[in-house]
Amino acid sequence: MDIWVEGTPDNYVLLKKAFAEFGMPVFDMTEDNFLNHKNWDVFTFGMPPSAIDVMINVKGLNFPECYEKAIFFLEEDLKIRTIHISDLITAKKSSARPKDLDDLENLS
Repeated sequence: MDIWVEGTPDNYVLLKKAFAEFGMPVFDMTEDNFLNHKNWDVFTFGMPPSAIDVMINVKGLNFPECYEKAIFFLEEDLKIRTIHISDLITAKKSSARPKDLDDLENLS
């Protein structure tokens, strides 16, 4: 599961609180790394296929713009925000990883 979060001090506090509620440690996702690390823009928790990726930056996308265009869907009375398909396609193309390029075949 990928979770894209704007890298703000308030969001770090909220993430840390959510992790604590589930009894999960934040490991290397310290406040300083979350807000300032030059090279880390994804923090992975767990092992695939059950891993959670907390993403701070997504190549090719701007968080505030994508947030405004996001769409919602309902899953068991839970309202879930997700990026628009056009933004997902842009991100997959910008990443250009083999996995993302393969995903594009299924998104188009």
